[in-house]
This record gives sequence, C-alpha cells and structure tokens, in this order.
Amino acid sequence: MKSPKRTTLCLMFIVIYSSKATLNWNLESTIRPLSLHEYEPADEEAPRQKRAVATKSPTAEEYTVNIEISFENASFLDPIKAYLNSLSFPIHGNNTDQILSINVTTVCRPAGNEIWCSCETGYGWPRERCLHSLTCQEHDVFLPGHHCSCLKELPTKGPFCLLQEDVTLNMRVRLNVGFQEDLMNTSSALYRSYKTDLETAFRKGYGILPGFKGVTVTGFKSGSVVVTYEVKTTAPSLELIHKANEQVVQSLNQTYKMDYNSFQALTSNETKFSVTPEIIFEGDTVSLVCENELLSSNVSWRYEEQQLEIQNSSKFSIYTAVFNNMTSVSKLTIRNITPGDAGEYVCKLILDIFEYEGKKKIDVMPIQILANEEMKVMCDNNPVSLNCCSQSNVNWSKVEWKQEGKISIPGTPETDIDSSCSRYTLKADGTQCPSGSSGTAVVYTCEFISAYGARGSANIKVTFISVGTYHCIFRYKNSYSIATKDVVVHPLPLELNIMVDPLEATVLCSGSHHIKCCIEEDGDYKVTFRMGSLSLPAEKEVNKKQVCYKHNFSANSVSWCSKTVDVYCHFTNAANNSVWSPSMKLNLVPGENITCQDPILGVGEPGKVIQKLCRFSNIPSSPDSPVGGIITYKCVGSQWEEKRNDCIFAPVNSLLQMAKALIKSPSQDEKLPTYLKDLSISIDKAEHEISSSPASLGAIINILDLLSTVPTEVNSETMMHVLSTVNVILGKPVLNTWKVLQQRWTNQSSQLLHSVERFSQALQSGDSPPLSFFRTNVQMSSMVIKSSHPKTYQQRFVFPHFDLWGNVVIDKSYLEKLQSDSSIVTMAFPTLQAILAQDIQENNFADSLVMTTTVNHNMTMPFRISMTFKNNSPSGGKTQCVFWNFRLADNTGGWDSSGCYVEEGDGDNVTCICDHLTSFSILMSPDSPDPSSLLGILLDIISYVGVGFSILSLAACLVVEAVVWKSVTKNRTSYMRHTCIVNIAASLLIANTWFIVVAAIQDNRYILYKTACVAATFFIHFFYLSVFFWMLTLGLMLFYRLVFILHETSRSTQKAIAFCLGYGCPLAISVITLGATQPREVYTRKNVCWLNWEDTKALLAFAIPALIIVVVNITITIVVITKILRPSIGDKPCKQEKSSLFQISKSIGVLTPLLGLTWGFGLTTVFPGTNLVFHIIFAILNVFQGLFILLFGCLWDLKVQEALLNKFSLSRWSSQHSKSTSLGSSTPVFSMSSPISRRFNNLFGKTGTYNVSTPETTSSSLENSSSAYSLLN
Repeated sequence: MKSPKRTTLCLMFIVIYSSKATLNWNLESTIRPLSLHEYEPADEEAPRQKRAVATKSPTAEEYTVNIEISFENASFLDPIKAYLNSLSFPIHGNNTDQILSINVTTVCRPAGNEIWCSCETGYGWPRERCLHSLTCQEHDVFLPGHHCSCLKELPTKGPFCLLQEDVTLNMRVRLNVGFQEDLMNTSSALYRSYKTDLETAFRKGYGILPGFKGVTVTGFKSGSVVVTYEVKTTAPSLELIHKANEQVVQSLNQTYKMDYNSFQALTSNETKFSVTPEIIFEGDTVSLVCENELLSSNVSWRYEEQQLEIQNSSKFSIYTAVFNNMTSVSKLTIRNITPGDAGEYVCKLILDIFEYEGKKKIDVMPIQILANEEMKVMCDNNPVSLNCCSQSNVNWSKVEWKQEGKISIPGTPETDIDSSCSRYTLKADGTQCPSGSSGTAVVYTCEFISAYGARGSANIKVTFISVGTYHCIFRYKNSYSIATKDVVVHPLPLELNIMVDPLEATVLCSGSHHIKCCIEEDGDYKVTFRMGSLSLPAEKEVNKKQVCYKHNFSANSVSWCSKTVDVYCHFTNAANNSVWSPSMKLNLVPGENITCQDPILGVGEPGKVIQKLCRFSNIPSSPDSPVGGIITYKCVGSQWEEKRNDCIFAPVNSLLQMAKALIKSPSQDEKLPTYLKDLSISIDKAEHEISSSPASLGAIINILDLLSTVPTEVNSETMMHVLSTVNVILGKPVLNTWKVLQQRWTNQSSQLLHSVERFSQALQSGDSPPLSFFRTNVQMSSMVIKSSHPKTYQQRFVFPHFDLWGNVVIDKSYLEKLQSDSSIVTMAFPTLQAILAQDIQENNFADSLVMTTTVNHNMTMPFRISMTFKNNSPSGGKTQCVFWNFRLADNTGGWDSSGCYVEEGDGDNVTCICDHLTSFSILMSPDSPDPSSLLGILLDIISYVGVGFSILSLAACLVVEAVVWKSVTKNRTSYMRHTCIVNIAASLLIANTWFIVVAAIQDNRYILYKTACVAATFFIHFFYLSVFFWMLTLGLMLFYRLVFILHETSRSTQKAIAFCLGYGCPLAISVITLGATQPREVYTRKNVCWLNWEDTKALLAFAIPALIIVVVNITITIVVITKILRPSIGDKPCKQEKSSLFQISKSIGVLTPLLGLTWGFGLTTVFPGTNLVFHIIFAILNVFQGLFILLFGCLWDLKVQEALLNKFSLSRWSSQHSKSTSLGSSTPVFSMSSPISRRFNNLFGKTGTYNVSTPETTSSSLENSSSAYSLLN
C-alpha cells in the first residue's frame, strides 16, 4: 500500500521517432518506468508496470511511442513541460535515428481518494475509454457525445489521450434589423461590411475555444437577417460555447441588434438512422432507430408527407433511452404499415442550442398473391392442385391455407419458401360431395405471412361438381327393385362470356387475317370456326387463365370476294351440347383503295371505322387481369387513328365481371358485404386511373347500380364501403372525367344517385349506434325511430372545401307516424348537382348541395321536410326548390318542383319545404324567366304565336310571288330581284319551321336523339345563313346595276352567281362548322339544339357572316341613295328610274337592319346572366321578320300591287284603275303617293308623290339606260 504522505503524478508523453533500422518492439512490450522521488519507503510496492505502444510496419520509417513517467513531487511537472518545449526538433541520435517531436498528452493527479487523469490541450480520451470508465464531467471541455477530457482512474491498458480532430460547427444567429437585398450580393459594399464586422466579433468571441482555428460568415437569409457561419475548432463544451456567444454579442456593434437567444448550431456529427426491415411490405411492423452520441432524451419524430408530429398511438410507438451514458437511442415502431404511410420520416434531437436531424425515406411495397380465382373440381377422387404464388420476393415465414363453405373438403399443403409458392392438393370423392351438393362453392384462402407481420392472401373459389348417382326404386308390397345411374355434369361456356377478335375486319381477297375466340375457363371442348357451311379448325392456346382458340383465315380458301361474311366459334362439350359465339364480320375486298395496314388492326380504306375489344388491341393488358371495353379506330390517310377509347381499367373490369357473377349467385346476399369492401379498397387505390378513364368510371357506376338491386339488408359497415366508393368518384380529380362520360353515355349521374338511394333505403342499423359518415365529397347522418316519443330529426352538413352547408329538419309530429325502428338517412353531396346538370344538359343549376333523405319503411301522408341550402350563386334569376324525379324524360331523370316550394330566401340561404322524400336541391334561372311564371308563359306565347305568324306571312309572300310572277319578271333585273325575295322567304320559312318544331319537343321534355338534334341544328344554321346571303345577293345586285351601268350580264349567269352565293356559301360554312366540332361531340349546346358557345364558340360561324352582311348591305344602301341624290355628270336618272332605285333601296334598308337587329338581340341571349329584356325583344322582333318581308319585300312593289289588282279586281275596279293610271287622280293603297308609302319615304329623306309607269323600250339605248336604274320593273 502507498503511504498516505506520498503524492504521485503520472505523466504520459508521445515521442515520434524516425529510423531506417527495424524496430523490434512488441506491441505489448514492457519498459521499466523512470521514477523520480526523494526517498523510497521500505514497504514500497513493486514498480508500476508501464506501457510502451509502438506502431510499426515492415516498411515504415516513423514510429509513435507512448511513454509513461511517474513521479511524486508535483513541482516536477512544469519544469518537464518547459524542458520539452525548449527542445529543438529533430533530435539526431545514433546513425540515422532521430526524434521528430515530443508532446505531453495525459496528466494524472490525485483528487481526494481518487486519481483524475486529464488530457492536455488539443487531446482527448477515446470514446471507448469514456464509454467504459467513470468521467469527471464537471471538468469536461468537450461536447457530450464526443471525446471526454477527464477520467477518474488511469486505464490499465492504452491508448491514452489522443490528438483531437477539428470540428466544424455550422451556426446561425439572427440580427433584429431589416433585411436588404444587397445582402444576397456577395460583391456589394453592404455584404462586405456585414461580413467584416461579424467575423471580427466572432473571432474575438470564439477565440476562447480550445483548438480554435477560425470562423467564416457563409451568407445571409431573410427573416430579419439570419447570419450563417462556420466555426472550426476542436470539440468544445457547451459552457465555453455560451461564453463565446456572450463575448460575440458584447464585441459586436449594437446597431446590428444581435439576438443572443437565437444562436443555433449543428456539428459535423451525423445521426445514425436505421430501418428494419430494409425492404418493407404492406402489413409489416417497421422499426426506425435513430442513434446519436449526444446525451439527450429530447427526441421528436415527424412525418414529412403530412407535416405531422408523431405521437404514441395504436399505430405508432416511440421509445427513447440513453445507453452507457454515451449514446441516445430513439426507436419509432409503425404497426401494420400501409402504402399511405410511405414517405420521409425525420428524427430530431435537441441539446441546448444544438439540433441534430436524421432523415429516412421509406417505401412500402404492395403484396400481390397470384392464384386462379375460380376452379371447378369433379368429385371423382382424382387429385387437383390449387396453386398460390407471391409476386414479390418476400422473406415469408409460413403459408396458411383456410377454407370456408357449406362442405368441408380438406387438402394437403406443400410450400416452397424459396420460390414463394404454395400448393394445396385436393382429392374429393363422392362421400365428400353428398347428393344435392353439386355446384357448391368453397372458398380456399392461401395466406402468406412474413417474419415482420406482413400478410398477403388470395382466394380461390372452387366449385365441386358431383358425379351424381340417381336411384330408381320400384316397390310392390314387400318387394322392390333398384336401378342406379351415374350422372356427370359437363360445363359449357355462356355466349356472353365468349370474347371474339376481331369484331369486324377488312380482309384482302389475296390476304389473310387471324381470328380467335377466348374464354376465361378451360374445359373439355371441341371448338371449330363456322363460316356458313364451311368449318375451319381451331388451334388451342392457353395463357394462364385465358384460353383462346385461333385460326389464320385465308381469303383464298373461299371462292367469293367483295362480300361480307359472318364467322362464328362453335363450342361442343362431351355431352354433345353446343353454343355459338357472337359473330365476327369479315369484309372481303379486292384491295384497290386500301391505305391503312396494321398487324393487329388489319387493313382498311380511308374513312373506315372499326371496333376492337380493348384486351385484343394495343392497350397493355395482363391475362390475369385483362382490360375491358371497346376501342374505336378510324383509317385516316395511311394510319389507323384512335377515335374513341372506351377501355375499362383492368382491376375495375375484374370487379365488373365479379359483380355480374354475384347478382346471379344464389348466395348473393352473403357475398355482397365482402365484395363492397373489396370494391372500396380497390377504387381508392385506383383513383388516378379512374380520373383518366371515362369507361372505368361508367363501369363503377354500373357496378353500384347492379349491386343496389340485391334484395338484402345493408349494415353500417357495408354502407360505409358504398359511400367510400362514392366519395372517390365524386371527387374533384374525377369531375372532368364525368364531363366526357356524359357526352358518351346519358343517365350516368342519375343512375348513380338512384343506386345510392336504394342502398340507403336498405340500411338497417339494428342495435348499433346511428351511422355517421363524413368525407370530402359525401356526408351521411341517420337516426332510428324508436317506439317511444321520437325527437325532431335535425342534421347539418358542412363542406369547408366547397364553402357549402345544408340543414335538414323533420318535425317529431311527422316522425310519430312512421313505423317503429324505421331508419331515416340523409346524405349530402357538394359536387353532384353540377354533374346532374351536365347529364340533363341544363345550365340553370345553383352552386349548392344535393341532399338525399330516405326512410326504409313506407311513409304516411301528409309529410313535411324542411331543408336549408347555402347558395354560392345567389345573384340573378328565380330560385326553385326541386327534387330529382327519376321518371322524367323517359325514365332518364330530371329536376321537378312538384310538392316543393321556397319558404324563405335571403340571397345566400334558401329554405325549402317538400311533402315527400328523395334527393333535393335548388335551381337558379339566370338566363331566362321561370317557365311556370306569368312572364315565362307570356314569353312562350310570344315565341310560338310570333314565329307561327311569321311562317304564315312568309307562306303568303310565296303565294303572292307565285301569283304575280309572270307579270313582274318581264326584264332581267326584276327577275333577279324577285328571285332573291322568293329565296329569302323560303329559307326563313324552312328555318323557322325547324326552329319551332325542335323547341316544342324540348319544352315538353321529350327525348330528342343526339343525331336528330345535330341534324336540326345543321339545317337551322344553313337556312338562317341563306337568308342573310340572299340579302347580300340583293344588295350586291343593286350595287352592280348602279356602278357598272354599261356592263351587261346574261340572266343565266346572274342566276348561277346568285344561287352559288345564296346557298353555296352557307352550305360551305355549315359543313365546315359541323366537320370541325362534331367529331369531338361539341357541335350543339347542351340544353338546346343550336350551335355551341361554351366549348367551341361554333356560334361565331353564324354570327360573324350575318353581322358582316348587315354592315355590307347598310353600306351599299347608303352609297346607292347618295349616288342617286347626287348623280355624276351624265348619270342623272329620269324620274321613274329614281323612283325604282329608291324602292329597292328602301327594301334593303328596312329588311337588313331588321334581320341584323333581330339576331343581334338573339345572340345576346346565349350568354349567361342576360337580362330578361333581351329575351322579350328578340321574341317580338322574330314576329316581324316574316311580316316585313311580306310588306317591304313583296307588297311594297308597285308592280306587284298592280298585278294583284288586275288579277282579282271586278270590272268596275278595273275601269277605275284605268282612269287612275291615265289621269293620275287615284292612287292604290300601296302606291308611292299613299299615306303609308309617304311615311316610309320620309325615313329615307324623300317626300312627294311618284307615279311609276312602265318604262318605254322603243330603242336599245333607252333600254340600257333604264335597266341600269329601274331595278324594280
């Protein structure tokens, strides 16, 4: 034992020694210590073993040696240090040996009853020493988790304190001053000034840190001013860093306003982050471990995808601990992980001003188990294998087989973990398939289980077919005779389940084409292709579940060409029963006009349209999960172009086929809940695919429609699955798909609404609490009526994403009349009204909810339900309370206001009262008045009566023209003028007839087929344009006769030009408009049979030509009148010629503005929010179109008047007319001197009386001159 009076110091220093000789020390060699002391007691212990550790290599020339010196007098320490510091290196020894450096690393001193061994500046104990030894932390100069500087004992074995590496501290601090953009420019004076001042203050402050090397400002960020900088030093202690920060704040000019509490630091230390398992599958239990050398339990976890701070819950658990006083470990456990949990996870550890983050992004792989979904097994004691394989290479620990069904037929499992496959062998005999159980289905489930909890399963539906034995027993008294007969059932595919390819194809007479028929289940069939009496062999091809029969048809094998033939597949089973497939049409052609060729689609002529099943087209598909639907191609130029894609996404198609099978199943009510659950999960995963596939969306609607007809009760869980599916297909990403879907197929939204109503009526809550369901696009609440006094039914629905809400109230007095245990269900949909409006081609909907309320038992009348709607489009129009009547429009559905009325409306909110239950909403009518209002009825009367009167006027005009034709068309000019008037009247008559017929059909809500609507729009467009172009022809003819006086053109030439302009131009414009818009099915408006405005602006094809013609004709009229009133030299017309020019000018001047003004107001009614006044003016002006043409285009002509008087007057009127003609003392009612004519003359600035007589034609010169001006004769 050591004497208590003795004080011992132990000094370790490092010697770097260089020699060309080989150093033969062992790594653990013992060197006698050097002891410096004043005396040695007799009982002194043996000298302490000292260590010398040499590091060498056979070729090394430098060695590092740790040497320990022990001495008793502490005063020896400083002289030794001073002596070592005074040495000049290198020190040369014998031969070539030399000492490069000697440094003191470790000093051990007594501290009470302990010995504390501390490291000199720039050195520190290795982490292993700190981990397994007691540290004197209060004297530590290092950051926790880094090397420690002091131990409470001298280690029995090296190494000692080691030279510390530099640490870079990435730090930042905030200056509470305004941020200036110049701080982002490293060359600006402001940036350099800030950088210089800050670095000077930082060097003064951080210079106290051990091993300080330097500090650099790296940049500035906004948020006041955030300074980022780097400090290079050895690992300092927190206490020293705080002192340094205080020194920095004191050293910096106060104008910088540095915030002391804003200092933050990140060291170069990296957090260790590990994830188990490395490859994660759906259902696994995943562990994320975050490990750091800092001693802190302040650890938090964050899920970056949702910016969610993770807390302990049933899904997540967090455990944090500090191990061995050196390491902080935090473990996040995620149970039953799903693809929705994939993303980046962040582990953050905070210690004082230091923050450490570790990030890890994890992916969750889905598990797919492949198996035949359905099989048929004969109960004949022959082995049959059911196979399941995992598509993913997962470390499966075991595979379990289960079965569920009315009969139990166990099998033998065999699992090959390496191949991720399992086999289940069945051997069914007659005893396991009792009599009457033939056709019984048993569902076998293979479930793969991983070491981390992931589970993947697949169901195989096995239908057992009995080899039935029928007994025939004859009894007579006490004797009987028995005869037995075994019956075997032989399957045969249904015609609907046979898929053919091609549906239609063109085959060259010298070419060939592959034809095939496919079924989903293999069977013992004999298959041939039949073409009339010709039988063709079939080659069988099996591709997983799909079985196809093929034949390469060669047109040379038949003796005919240029003919269309039908080809069928003929399936025959072992019982000699047979079934025929749908037909395949093959068009055999010589091939002169063939331009399109494709190995899959075949050949075709330009414009040829063919349809092909999507599974047999170029659409990617898998035999296990084929796509459904039909795709349409058109031959354009030399390429087949896709015209319409009605393909159904493969998983949705599989669900559709399963739904069709389910409704035919005798156990449909048992299978329905499971199916709806699978449907909800699948649709949620396939939302992106559905949003890009209208046919898939339509298939989902058909599925819900089919399943809603299953006669069974629906529980709360099943209803939630239904609403989850509806929530997806009514979401905003799918709204554009709805628009395309409703252009292709009508009644889809009504079908969906009807399906949801049927499900809600089948809901039975039982003893469970009333169901509530709240999602983004659908909400539901319910209540069960008890026999005791029921409460008032009140429900409120709020959709913050759409800024919509609604209330439903049913007074308890009406609920008392309902049957006990009745369920009242209300659902609200924020997007359904817009979808329904697209389906019925109306745009008078309001931005409000659709709320559906149903009762699962019959109601007693009277009944009253009150609903309040938030209306986001309150301005303009009349508000209506309506319900969706599924019987309207030939059972396609429409809004109906029967039994509903508005109780209160304050703009934003509308309260409705109805006396029945179904789906309700509100409508606004911004474009036109309420049809049921007095003003709406008056407008309809004006429209129908006015257009009818116009048609009668036009018909009268044509009759008058027919009567007087010979009398008024004796010269070329008069002939062309009356030709124009007749064609104007005829065109307007036909257009108005089309218009009034189509309007009457639509107003009475009869279905007008799309093709008929397109045809009606085309003819209305064409004939209305013809009216304007014939008006243009009349104007150009006037201009021609006035300007080109001496130029003569034959009647036939003028007539040809007039008809080309009057009908050719409108026809070209109408055909181009139809061809440009109809392929996209946007030619007509959604609510009326007229040119589209919202989607394609096709209405401009009418508006622009009409308005141009109005401007041109008015210009011509002004020019003509000006020229007549101020003729040039030699052009002064005679009195009767001037009268003729005025007459035709007035016809054009009156009719052109009338037509232009009428359709000017008509075009304004197209736009939403048009004032009601424009509708009324348009309807009134429509009345006068036909009448004005009759008056100003026909009866205003003096020649017409005279012809009519000559035709129909009595002898005394004829005598009187002769006198008036010769003496000018009497004037017809429509003559120029009549009061009526004088009023119209005043419109053109000319008054007076004109007696128009027939111009003389005694000479050719006079004829030429008069014909140039007298255009009406």
